[in-house]
Order: sequence, then structure tokens, then C-alpha cells
Amino acid sequence: MSNFLKIFVFSFFFIFSPCCQLRAQNDVEFVWGVNGHPLTQQEYKYKTLDNQIQWLKDLGVNYYRIDVPINSEGKARNDTYFLELLAKLKASGIKPMLALFPSGVDRSAQDSISIYNQYFALGEKFINRYGSDVDVLEVGNEWDLKLMKKNAKNDGTKASHYQTQLIGKQMWMLAGIVDGMKNIKPTLKVSMSLTWVHWYYLDILKRYRIKYDIIGYHWYSNMGDITKTAAPYGNFLPKIADRYKKEIWITEFNTHRGSKNISFVKQNDYLKNSLQRIVDQKVVRGFFIYELLDQPNLKMYPDEMSYGLIYLDAGEYKKKPIYFTFKEFINTHK
Repeated sequence: MSNFLKIFVFSFFFIFSPCCQLRAQNDVEFVWGVNGHPLTQQEYKYKTLDNQIQWLKDLGVNYYRIDVPINSEGKARNDTYFLELLAKLKASGIKPMLALFPSGVDRSAQDSISIYNQYFALGEKFINRYGSDVDVLEVGNEWDLKLMKKNAKNDGTKASHYQTQLIGKQMWMLAGIVDGMKNIKPTLKVSMSLTWVHWYYLDILKRYRIKYDIIGYHWYSNMGDITKTAAPYGNFLPKIADRYKKEIWITEFNTHRGSKNISFVKQNDYLKNSLQRIVDQKVVRGFFIYELLDQPNLKMYPDEMSYGLIYLDAGEYKKKPIYFTFKEFINTHK
């Protein structure tokens, strides 16, 4: 056998053998992150920015997931602050994961081509402006819920649970903005978020050929144990990974309503027990806790006020037990 042929045979075996594929999969770095709202919510106002960065560094996370509203020119709300935030994150070795909310685009168009083209241009504008600082983002947040019929019996696993008349517009918009961003930055990784067992939403994304890379799961304690959900769903994460051939990140996770109606200890126990089971499964590749700070001023949405790892007590920031558990777990498993 010639040297060339020997090299070819060895390379073929190395690349395609199951053991090497498994090794390559297991060598993928697990991603750790925290959610926050530095551009949109009062508790994350500018004067606490340096504190936010310091807490993120102390936790040891890779990413800060933040909601970013953008206008028709692809500019973020409070662009100056956003650019400063990106610079400070970069200097600290922390990457932004953006939950992108487009606005200001003409929504009166009914045809797929017009909608697609408008959002394609918006995606290009956004990445031209910020793409050098962004390597992964989500478009929207739980937009599966926008398409669901308002019926408590619908679990989101079937086509009949969705408002078919709304699907086209949302998918043409998603296709346009994702294609526009990837046209400028092909290496950009895009996540699509969903919650509970709304799996048919993933079928919709597949049918419309949305070019996303990550399934961003959102899960809270009222939904049960994500690794062994109540019948008939069971241990579904491996099935989702196999069916849709996407990375799975959990991009929001906490107890239902945070610590509003339960003790810090119970909140902490849920996280500790869940994290170990999730990591042991070796299916999920990223985990983001929701969220960094309590929001006591969010009085219009009282159920959203107490999700933070950190709370205010008589004007002083204090860390809940869940903060230290999350930090220790990251340091142990990083």
C-alpha cells in the first residue's frame, strides 16, 4: 500500500469512526451564562454596569444574555451604552448573547417576498454594525407562544395547537433576518427559543428552512424535571437532539417566579439537583440562569420581580444561596 493510500485510509477511519465522533462531541466546550436586562430595565441601569460585569466575572460565566431592541436601521436602543457594554464585556472575557427584538419595520406587507427582503436588509445592517462583537444570538424570545392557540389543553406538540394564519409572517421575518445576518457573517450561530413541550414549533422552523443552529430551551420549576418530565413526555431532550440535529442550550432556567413564593433554600435546592441531572445527561451544551438581579420596581409584572441571583436589602446588594451554588457548580465543571 502506498504512503498516500495509507494516509487516506487512516484519515477516513479517524474522521468517521464512532469513537472519534464521540470524542469530538465531548470536546465541545460547555457554555455557562446569566440573563440580564442592561438596556431595558431599571434595576440594570447604567450606574450598576460595572457591578454587573464584576458579578459575571466572579460567577465564571462565558456569556451574558441580554435583550436588545433594534430599530429599522439595525441600531440598538441606547446605542452608546450598548457599545460601551460590548467593550466592557470583551475586556472582561465575557461574550454577549443577544436576544434580538426588531422594530420599526413596515409590518403592513402581506407577501412573503416583501417581508423577507425587509428583514434581510435589517439583519445585514445589524451585523455590519455590531457583528465583530457577536458570535451567537437568539432572534426574539419564546416566539412559539405568539403562534399558540389560547387553549390550556394545547401542549404545543401538534399542528392543531397553532394559529396557522400567523405562521407565514413570523417565519418569513425569521428567515429574512437570519439569512441577512449570516450573509454578512456566515460563522454567526443563531438560537431559536421555545418553552415547555412546544415541539411542533421546531417542525415549523424546519418546514420553513430557518437556518438556525441552537435550540434555546426555557424551563422553570412549574414544568417539572426537564430530564424526566411527567408522562407522556418523559426524558425528551435526547429525542429532540436526535430528531432536529441541533445543539441544545438551556437559555433560561429557574424556579417558577424565582424566590417570590418559596424560600431561598428551596430555590437553591431545585437548581442544585437539576444542574447535576442536566450535566449528567450529556445532551445540553449550554446553561443560562434567569437572571442576575431581582427587579423590585417591575410592579406591572409582579411575577417577574424575584428571579435574581442577587437582591436588594435596605439599599444593599446581597447574594442569594443560588448565586453561590451556581458559581461553585461552574467552577467544578468548567
